[in-house]
Amino acid sequence: MERVVLAFSKAETADKIKIMLDGSGYEVYAVCRSKAELLRAVADTDEVLVIMGYKLPDAVADDVFEDLRDGQKLMSIVKAERQGEIYNQDIFVVTLPVNRQILINSIETFVGIIERQKHRKKRTAEEEKIIESAKAYLMENHLMTEEQAHRFIQKRSMDTGAKFIDTAKAILNI
Repeated sequence: MERVVLAFSKAETADKIKIMLDGSGYEVYAVCRSKAELLRAVADTDEVLVIMGYKLPDAVADDVFEDLRDGQKLMSIVKAERQGEIYNQDIFVVTLPVNRQILINSIETFVGIIERQKHRKKRTAEEEKIIESAKAYLMENHLMTEEQAHRFIQKRSMDTGAKFIDTAKAILNI
């Protein structure tokens, strides 16, 4: 994945990001100023990384992500206070301030995560059932939304170094 589409409401922001990417090996395929323009730009592209801010005039990052196809990934560069407003865990979030090295390292990290996910074995139906049960438990007993329950399990897994499924089992005392 070396193609990049930039989507920023301010042209000068897109220009700064484009300059940072110059000579990095990532080709800026298009620069867009709205969700509608972005979706037209990526319509015929299977593998692309979209880099955007928190919002465009017609959508926020979560909305844009929902309309992307498989192989089209989203990275959002946001102010620290906006980070918690991006709910989809598949959006790679980079907080400001960002410089060339941080941006390129973030892209390489994200692309590496994508590659690892392609090779990761899928969960079994039994594992999915356990994860859903753990989320249901958290939703019922701790008044969380499904998204909050998922993030809770995810964060606990990362904090403890445990696998996601093992954390879900621990929540259920299995």
